[in-house]
Amino acid sequence: MSGPVLVIELAEAIPRPVIQRLRDLLVRSSARFDEKRVGEYDLNIHAESLGISDTGGVDGRRPVLVSVLGPGIGDESIFEAEHADEVDQEPFIGFTPTHAVDVVAFCNRPVDHVVTVLLTAAVMDMVGGVVNVELVSCASS
Repeated sequence: MSGPVLVIELAEAIPRPVIQRLRDLLVRSSARFDEKRVGEYDLNIHAESLGISDTGGVDGRRPVLVSVLGPGIGDESIFEAEHADEVDQEPFIGFTPTHAVDVVAFCNRPVDHVVTVLLTAAVMDMVGGVVNVELVSCASS
């Protein structure tokens, strides 16, 4: 089952030294770390590294993908597809996104939602940007 996805919208490319600091943060916070390319990291985050002590009875190592997207870094087609049907964001966030960082959880338990939010906040502390959250409405029958 796929879990929550948060997208950090950026007004420009992330400088390479900042990507390296992001990588270092993720290595320190991970039980497993796989760098697929510069800016794309498949990992198991230690929930405890984000201050989470209650993992709801599941393993504290939560599977997550962190991926920097956009021209000059990679996954340009994914970036373009994610933004193809959106309205002009500039009036709402003050800029038109040129790059993004996706934070994708691969599980959907409550702890995965908390990990995704806290990890996204930590990434934003490094790269800036504005988080884009798509909420799903749940209608009861």
